[in-house]
Amino acid sequence: MTDYQYQTLDFTETFLETFASRDFSKSDRAQIKKALRLLDQNEKHPSLKVHPLEGDQGGSWSASASDVLRMTFERQPGGRKRMLTCSQHYDR
Repeated sequence: MTDYQYQTLDFTETFLETFASRDFSKSDRAQIKKALRLLDQNEKHPSLKVHPLEGDQGGSWSASASDVLRMTFERQPGGRKRMLTCSQHYDR
């Protein structure tokens, strides 16, 4: 995905598949990569808008890559994050 070495992020196959899909432009992917680096380094950065999800996605968290792009993840032991999906904000 990039030559950046993530310290706290693990990626599911689903995340990698959605990231590589035709749903995203080159610019979208660049925004997602930038947000992933921020999430890895400082999840409290205000632009990420990290928050817990509710309902059928309860237990997962969301982070914004832009106004329309989001990523979902699960918290893991040791401060790690398991990246689940990247999508348009209201897609599933």
